[in-house]
Amino acid sequence: MPDPHMREVENYTTPFLAMMFVIFFTALFTLWAMFGYVASLLSGLVVHLLIDRLPKRD
Repeated sequence: MPDPHMREVENYTTPFLAMMFVIFFTALFTLWAMFGYVASLLSGLVVHLLIDRLPKRD
């Protein structure tokens, strides 16, 4: 029997992705300020390569 108090949850994908952009940008900016452009560039490259390894959705 379905629970009458259960309802569909909101989709928080877009706000999550927006905040992840802010956090990622801040992290890269901090790396850049502390260690220079090369460390920030290499960190971004590593994250990019790791994201490419994730399985694709249908």
